[in-house]
Amino acid sequence: MARCLWPRSRPVSWPIGSKRSINIALALQVLGEVVYIFADGYWPFALAAVIGGLGFAFSSGCVEALVYDSLKTIGHENEMSKAMGFINSAQRLANLLAFAAGGLLVINLTQERFVLAIAITACAVAVGWLISFTLGEPQIELEQGDGESSLKLLVDGIRTLRSNRPFRRLVVLALATIPFSDYLLNLYQPRFVDAGVPSVWLGWALALASGISILGARYAYWLEARLGTKGSLLLVTSLPGVLYLAMAMALPPTLLVLVFCVLYGSMTLKDPIFSGHLNKHIESRNRATVLSLISMFSGIYVALMGLLIGRIGDFSLTYAFVFMGIVVLMGSLLFRVD
Repeated sequence: MARCLWPRSRPVSWPIGSKRSINIALALQVLGEVVYIFADGYWPFALAAVIGGLGFAFSSGCVEALVYDSLKTIGHENEMSKAMGFINSAQRLANLLAFAAGGLLVINLTQERFVLAIAITACAVAVGWLISFTLGEPQIELEQGDGESSLKLLVDGIRTLRSNRPFRRLVVLALATIPFSDYLLNLYQPRFVDAGVPSVWLGWALALASGISILGARYAYWLEARLGTKGSLLLVTSLPGVLYLAMAMALPPTLLVLVFCVLYGSMTLKDPIFSGHLNKHIESRNRATVLSLISMFSGIYVALMGLLIGRIGDFSLTYAFVFMGIVVLMGSLLFRVD
């Protein structure tokens, strides 16, 4: 439902600016959590999901646009990969701490404990909403975003995707090499069981992989600085594909756990690097709209591929890993940036 609302609400929010879009997004997130607390039937739960989906829709592309335009205002746009890597790693660390705290809160599995966890979540998001009012609107956005309709921004965004060949190739490369991280989290546990990995490592491996992913996002810019644009893009897009194929092999349990940790951790290298390169091709006035369109295409692609991966996984876990590896690796090689 949130995916369906995404393309409609996102372009509408852009004329009011990235800062206000973030304000609205977080306000909707708080409202969605509050509705969820008092929900006692299907339709209230559905309403909470719709409100939360609208919140995600309003935030789509805004944070990235706000960061890039803020850097551009002071002439530091070349540090976009570093900035987004820092933000992504901080977000992952916060998620890791929140998951750990949530696990302790609901350890008794009672309704009161779950309601308490949701209430604390709502309070935390509310604090973030209040902090969002301290954000500054980049001057470059204020100058270029005035007086244009949502429809014009949307049309111009589509035109940018169609007319700018280097940008379009980057977008296709980004979409074709999506590493399917959510599906990996669904499939690694039965893969571990089949390989005879001790059950205690089901959780420990994910914790270790999450730690590696935080470091990967934080220092992705360092990799780009050492390997250059072409080398870094090839590495961050092809490595998950190679490791997926390794996950399909008959490896010893210890080595399989190590491959999973590196695979999950390496997936965070991609976004900060692509963020820096994609934003160079987008005008400030419709930056969030274009980024949101890319995100929408990504969501559709992942949803469709999920149906296929799930069907293959029902037949054979090994074939599912092989399929994901081939898709990612072929995308990296066929659409590589020269």
